[in-house]
Amino acid sequence: MISNERAVSILQDLIRIQSENDFELQVAEYIQNLLNECDIASEIIHYEGNRASLVAEISHGSSDKVLGLSGHTDVVKAGNVDLWDHDPYGAEIVDGKMYGRGTSDMKGGLAALIIAFIHAHEQQNFNGTIRFMATLGEETGEMGARQLSDLGYADDLNGILVAEPFNNRILHMHGGSYNYRISSHGVATHSSTPHKGQNAIQHLRDFMVLLQEKLDIALDVSNDKLGKPVHSITLIQGGEQINSIPEYAEYKANARTIPEFNNDDLTRLIQECVKTFNGNSTGHKIEFEILADMPVVTSNPHSELIQVIHDVSHQSDIEVIALPGTTDTAQFQRRNKEMDVAIYGPGDVNLAHQLNEFIEVDDYLEFIPTFNNIISGYLK
Repeated sequence: MISNERAVSILQDLIRIQSENDFELQVAEYIQNLLNECDIASEIIHYEGNRASLVAEISHGSSDKVLGLSGHTDVVKAGNVDLWDHDPYGAEIVDGKMYGRGTSDMKGGLAALIIAFIHAHEQQNFNGTIRFMATLGEETGEMGARQLSDLGYADDLNGILVAEPFNNRILHMHGGSYNYRISSHGVATHSSTPHKGQNAIQHLRDFMVLLQEKLDIALDVSNDKLGKPVHSITLIQGGEQINSIPEYAEYKANARTIPEFNNDDLTRLIQECVKTFNGNSTGHKIEFEILADMPVVTSNPHSELIQVIHDVSHQSDIEVIALPGTTDTAQFQRRNKEMDVAIYGPGDVNLAHQLNEFIEVDDYLEFIPTFNNIISGYLK
C-alpha cells in the first residue's frame, strides 16, 4: 500500500513537472514508471512532440463491467511567477495546503486516482475491469481525450469517474464549448479605388450581421440547469495598412451550448449562413472552420455510479449539479452516450487558473480511499 507520506510525495513530483499546455509526455512517463513499480502494464499514447496520454487497465473476477478513471495531465500557464507567494512549481506545503499550478486543477485528483487504482490492483477488491486514462491537452481543446475516444477506449465503459474539482460536489451534466473561425477572402486594391477590390473586412462585418440575426432566434432557448446558450466573438483580425482595401479578415468565436441548442445545431446554422452568404457573392468568399468541439454532457443524476458515491464517500449530502464549463467527459461521451458519468474529485474549482493555487492536503488524502471504495462499490 502506498502510504500517505508517499502519496504526498507523488503529488509533489507531479506538480514539479511543468506541463503547461505541453510536455505532458513527462507526466505520462512518471505515471508509467510508478505503475511499473507495482507490476501494472500501461501504454503511452503519443500525440505529437512532447505530448502524450497514458492508458492502463487491470481486471479481476468474472464480470464484464468496465469502469473508467480519468484525469488530465496538463495545466494552464502560471503567468508572472513574481506575483505568486509560493513557487508555482515548488509544491510547497504551508499550514496544510500544497501550493502550485495544477494542485486543484487537477493533478490532485489525478494523483488520487492513480493511487486508488494501484490499491485496487493490490487488494483485488473489485469484480470487472478498471481502465485508467491520463489525458493530455484538456485545457486547450481536449485533444487527448478525443484521441483516446477515437481509438475506442470509451466504447465499452459502463461508467466513468473524472476527478475534476467541484468543491465536493458531483457534476453529472455540463454545457458544451465550441470554438470556430470565419475567414473572409476579398481582393486588395488602393483605398482611393475601392470599387476595384473586395473589402474583406466589410464582407466579414456583413456576415456577422447575417449570422447574428439567425442566432438571436436560435439562442432563445433555455435549460433549467444550464440556462441559455451564449455566443461571443472574441478575436478579430484583418487588413495590412490604412490606405489599402484588405483582401483578408477573420474572426474567432466561442459558444457555450446546452442540450436544447447543441454543438451540432450551431454547426448547421453557421453552415447555412455561409452557404447563403457565398451564394450572393460578387467575388468574395467566406470560409468556416471548427477549431474545437466539446459537446454537451448529459447523464442520469441518479445513476448507479452516483449512488455508489453517495453510499461510500467520506462526505455526506453531496450535491449533484450541472455547470456551463466543459471537461474531458465531453470527448468520452461522444462515443458512449449510455455510460454513467460522475465528475468528482478533490480541490477547489474556484482556485483553478488562479494565482497561489493550492489544494488542502487532507482533502487530497481523503479522496484516495474514497476513490478505492467507489471502484469496489461499482465493480462489486
